[in-house]
Amino acid sequence: MSGDTQPLAPPARAGGEPMSDHAGRVLVVDDDAALREFCAEALRRASFAVEAVEGAGAALEALGAATYDLVLVDIYMPDLDGLGLLEQIRARNIHIPILVVSGAATVEQAAQAMRLGARGLILKPFDPAELQDTAREIVRKRRAARASDRVAALRPVLQVSQRLLAELDLTRLQDLIIETVRAELEADRASLMLMEEGVAAMRVAACSGLPANVTVGHRVPLAGSLAGYVAAKRRPLIVDSRGEVSPPSAEVRGALIDDKIVSAISVPVMAGERVLGVLNAAKVGSGTVFTEADQELLMLLAGQAAIAIENARLYAQVVHSEERYRALLQHASDAVLLLDADGRTILDANLALERLSGYPREELRQLAPARLLPEVGALVPTPNGGRDGHEIETALHTRDGQAAPVALSVSRVPHAGQQLLLVLARDISERQRLAKQLMQAEKLAALGRLSASMAHEINNPLQAISSSVHLLLSRPLPDEKRQRYLEMTREEVERLVSIVQRLLDFYRPTREGMRPVDMNEILETALTLTANELNERKVTVERDCQPRLPRVLAVSNHIKQVCFNLIFNALEAMPEGGALRVRTYLEPEEREPDGAGFVWAAGRANPIGGPAVALEIGDTGPGIPAQDLPKIFEPFYTTRMKGTGLGLAVSYGIVEQHHGELAVRSRPGEGATFKIRLPVAE
Repeated sequence: MSGDTQPLAPPARAGGEPMSDHAGRVLVVDDDAALREFCAEALRRASFAVEAVEGAGAALEALGAATYDLVLVDIYMPDLDGLGLLEQIRARNIHIPILVVSGAATVEQAAQAMRLGARGLILKPFDPAELQDTAREIVRKRRAARASDRVAALRPVLQVSQRLLAELDLTRLQDLIIETVRAELEADRASLMLMEEGVAAMRVAACSGLPANVTVGHRVPLAGSLAGYVAAKRRPLIVDSRGEVSPPSAEVRGALIDDKIVSAISVPVMAGERVLGVLNAAKVGSGTVFTEADQELLMLLAGQAAIAIENARLYAQVVHSEERYRALLQHASDAVLLLDADGRTILDANLALERLSGYPREELRQLAPARLLPEVGALVPTPNGGRDGHEIETALHTRDGQAAPVALSVSRVPHAGQQLLLVLARDISERQRLAKQLMQAEKLAALGRLSASMAHEINNPLQAISSSVHLLLSRPLPDEKRQRYLEMTREEVERLVSIVQRLLDFYRPTREGMRPVDMNEILETALTLTANELNERKVTVERDCQPRLPRVLAVSNHIKQVCFNLIFNALEAMPEGGALRVRTYLEPEEREPDGAGFVWAAGRANPIGGPAVALEIGDTGPGIPAQDLPKIFEPFYTTRMKGTGLGLAVSYGIVEQHHGELAVRSRPGEGATFKIRLPVAE
């Protein structure tokens, strides 16, 4: 033996430096005690932890009990030679580098050793340094390979983790978790159930492949369910098609409700000590089942999912806070003051207030809030917040003594344990200026639409004039009839002049020419002038007129024009014919026959105090939708393809100028009825 080896030298690293670090664990296998001890001592001097055994049986026993970085084995041993030991190691699926030592190995033996996994061959005699260097190199490569394998094994996990953590939208994240579970475990079904606050149940937050009756939002009770058991015990379970669970538990034996499931895994999703929910995977209709490795992988995914879910929830909270902050910034153009809880001290102010008031911030902080905004005290919310955010229009007193119009509101805001007052003062001087311009623009717009409005308003007077002139020219008439047609023509010409004047004075109708008139006569005149139109439209007139009504103080043509507008509106509502229902009656003071259901123009701001004459004009058309009733008296509001939307607005202006009231009542399918009330002439 001594002739086959060289004397031992002190241990040293490559490069001549002594070694002191643990270099790895080596198992030396040789039946020759001297060679076995020589190799062991040489490796120990190279800082290896060494265990030396005599034969193949002892070697296999040692490999089963511990992990080694290298096995050093002699090819020639009596009971089981080195090649036989290599075959046993390979058969037992032990992955470990092997270094073969031999004094007379053949080429065939060397090749066979390499096929069986040997990483090197040292021929006797050999120098201890050669053994040390070879062992170091093999262990270094093994460790490098293992590190590479670990990186390769971790890379998919890291990639999954990166994908999950990169998704900050909670809904998309939950779907991504399910997609990842199905892909990594080759599962046919997957579901993520999350705990619900205040309820002893979990909600399916995301799922894939589940039966049609189980969808997102489905609730699973904690009691009596497999998922509830996993959440309560905080441990994973594997369930087979027979309902047997691993680890065994009588509580959930036979828990699978779907007999198509071959295997299922359920693992808790935990963030620290908190259970967020349960992650499930199942295989359906295939012969393969989940293994413990699959369970470990799902546990790993559940851990990453928990971190990602918590991250997404925190992100959502941050986004929500940021949105609130942005909402405040969007109001930066308004003047903002922060007052103490009593509203007596200005704590802070923004640049918009400095610009509006003319005071620098330092001076603003010295001012009493009431000096700047005298009305602010009246807006301070009560402790229960009953008037919080109420807005009024008032004036802000500027540094140069001017009064700037502002819309002022005060709200309580929590800050550092206090309820401070947030004051918003919006400059409305420009809005007031624009409102005046808009008022003028509306008048001009009304004038611009006169052509369309006049076509509607004057068509009937022109038709009456044309018919009268035609009758006068076409045949000789008795003087009485001739005079009657001439009078009618004159009246209609006067009405045309009045219509044009009234439309031009849309916002300022005149009261000149008022005199006591009979509402029945005005109504009959309007019906006479529209008789041809009513006949052509196949509309019959149903009258219910109270005789000998008191007279009302009015401009006859103006009220007649209101009747025309309402009659033509009724005709347009009955294109296929119907009934025009007209009614007149006296309403004594504080009495309204059939008043229920009427919507009054302008909210009936100035109701008539005494007796009034009422005139109703109704149709049997489809009616007016309830949501449109309050708007129909507004200028230019119309639901028809044609028309200017001025007719009812003009009518309301006329009735209001007569100190009267105009209302509408309608139900879908029952037509619409308009009601005019004018005070009785004194």
